[in-house]
Amino acid sequence: MTNKKMLMLVSLLIAIGLWMFVMGNVDPEVSDRVNGIEVEMQGTDSLDDQGLTATLNKPKIVSVTIEGKRSQVKKAKDKGIKAYIDVSTCEYGKNETEIYIKIPDKARGVTVEEISSETAVFTVK
Repeated sequence: MTNKKMLMLVSLLIAIGLWMFVMGNVDPEVSDRVNGIEVEMQGTDSLDDQGLTATLNKPKIVSVTIEGKRSQVKKAKDKGIKAYIDVSTCEYGKNETEIYIKIPDKARGVTVEEISSETAVFTVK
């Protein structure tokens, strides 16, 4: 091997080593999209007490973009992000309410940057 090729090989190995060090130790801020989160209904017990039921019309599934340290974003994705609506104070008929996103407690510093739908429509009968 010539000196020029040897120098290029050493430079490449150093660059790979530095990249691995930075990604492993610095833990950069990242943004990632999570698709296919099912919207759950909470507070259905209070409707059951009144003899009512709630049916989710749309959306049934949402996507969110989360932001935070790379390691924490990975934890959030691994532990499972939840989407839910609270139907406990809703009235008979068609309702619309805010969709809440729950990031797992172990994923510190992760925030929701964007959600595919801010509200959900459901019917109480």
